[in-house]
Amino acid sequence: MVRPLTERTANMAKLDAPLPAGFAEAIQQLVDQRNREGGPGHRRLYPRDLHEEALRELIGRAEAGEAILFLAPPSAKVRKSFWIDQDLKHGVDRLATEHGVTRTAVFVTALHTYLERQQAPSS
Repeated sequence: MVRPLTERTANMAKLDAPLPAGFAEAIQQLVDQRNREGGPGHRRLYPRDLHEEALRELIGRAEAGEAILFLAPPSAKVRKSFWIDQDLKHGVDRLATEHGVTRTAVFVTALHTYLERQQAPSS
């Protein structure tokens, strides 16, 4: 049986990127922790939610004029597909173009700074 298309899934865009060792596990730990801590009416979170949260934070910091030091993405890692909000992907594209970096560098930097802020081990 095919699940009905929701507004959120209809507005998704794909971003391919390799992740440094430990990033996926650290994000999953945060997802699990926040889902455990959620009270009544808490919407279940998925890694995609934290990926989007991290990207929004980085884009917001850049738009506020903060200097961002972008990380070089790992070159020897297998690329994975990540699905994010289409408007957010446009923000990633714009940020990458403005700073002369790749979308992957934006994504890796967003996750790294997000994990640092959350005090989760990222590597």
